[in-house]
Amino acid sequence: MIGNMILPGLILLGIVIFVHELGHFLMAKWRGVRVLKFSLGFGPALFRFTSGETEYRISWIPLGGYVSMAGDSPNEDGSMPEGDDQFLSHSWQGRALIAIAGPLANLITACVIMIVIGLVGVTYPDYPNVLGAVPDTTVAAHAGLRAGDRLTAVAGRPVSSWVAFFVAEKLVPERRPLDVEVTRGVTKFTAHVAAADRRAFLNGLDRPPDPPVIGTVMTGMPAYKAGLKDGDSILAVNGRPVRVWEDLPREISSQTDRPVVMRIQRHGKAFDLTVTPVDPGGVGGSNAGRIGIEARRLGNYVERYPLLQSIQLGFFATIDLVGSVYRGMWLTVTRPLYYREYLGGPMFIAQAASEQARRGLDAYLQFLAMINVAIMAFNLLPIPVLDGGHIALALFQAVRGQSVSYRSYVRFQKVGLVVIGTLFILILANDPLRWLQRQRALDKAPQEGEVAPNPP
Repeated sequence: MIGNMILPGLILLGIVIFVHELGHFLMAKWRGVRVLKFSLGFGPALFRFTSGETEYRISWIPLGGYVSMAGDSPNEDGSMPEGDDQFLSHSWQGRALIAIAGPLANLITACVIMIVIGLVGVTYPDYPNVLGAVPDTTVAAHAGLRAGDRLTAVAGRPVSSWVAFFVAEKLVPERRPLDVEVTRGVTKFTAHVAAADRRAFLNGLDRPPDPPVIGTVMTGMPAYKAGLKDGDSILAVNGRPVRVWEDLPREISSQTDRPVVMRIQRHGKAFDLTVTPVDPGGVGGSNAGRIGIEARRLGNYVERYPLLQSIQLGFFATIDLVGSVYRGMWLTVTRPLYYREYLGGPMFIAQAASEQARRGLDAYLQFLAMINVAIMAFNLLPIPVLDGGHIALALFQAVRGQSVSYRSYVRFQKVGLVVIGTLFILILANDPLRWLQRQRALDKAPQEGEVAPNPP
């Protein structure tokens, strides 16, 4: 079980780190800067070998990686390195290219992954091809459809699920009438829908409502920290009964940053817990509250796209992903006390990667693309030690006409170490604190064999 959680995270981090460091490595080689070490991970080497002038290694601590180049730090006597094969004495253009190559490699990788997702297939939640309520005033009712009917074919094409029905419908030109085969018990009949009524007919179709049973609890979100679990049934929110899943948005989304009391049923026992909805996207408004749960998936529908369409969709999806990551970073900077809880380190990534892997290959790949973009965005920050800091120094040299002095460089790096060290402590501390908060919440909930207290 532990391996099922750790392995997807290790694979994901390994890919992200390798791609990033490979970008630096290849650009340094191309620019003629000597590369001394190429390491995945930090600390003592678990495995290593030397080829040419470079030592390649896999190290024990999988929290990142590095490419060590000749002359990437001042000499022991306080002087700056000299020679075109030394990083700090290389031209400012070369240093900027080497620094930006890592983040750029992550961005390109994210785009390739988004294209691959289109080719391997995007998974959508799917449901049985059974009708829910059919109001008497709808075109569907006039066509003879009733609640409980099963839609089994469209224009002669058999369908076996809800999404498959609408995909098959789109294959019929809009100006043509629609023939829908309907099964009611052991009886079959065909509903003929005129082209003029087609849109109204489709708008009148609905599936049975989902029960208020949690299918997924998203790592790090309020529901996770409050102790909600997959399979929990939600009976009420703030004393108001919840009968179907569709009741939840109305009760939760308007309660941003205000605690709500949820009546939960687990293992046949009912108990209360408190969850505080948040606005994770920073969109504001009266219906922005989210707690991080999804309904159970009764099925999946996989849609694959041809290569050219996958390239187009992947390109624009990557742009959206970049915008989403930078919005998240901006919210973290502008509201640090609110959004700092959603910063995650290796434990968070491992949990989230495992969660996405269970959802399907496309979900795991999309998370991999998102982490690549996040690493790109983080490393481009103009903070000393990071790639963005090296780019800033190179641009400063371009404007000033000469490189910074040894003393200024050392001060610049010390500031970076303090900033990055503080940030890493915060991120690494968040992971176990988030996990402990969830464990405390789970311990308070009735366990199997216990009797839950009645609500006051």
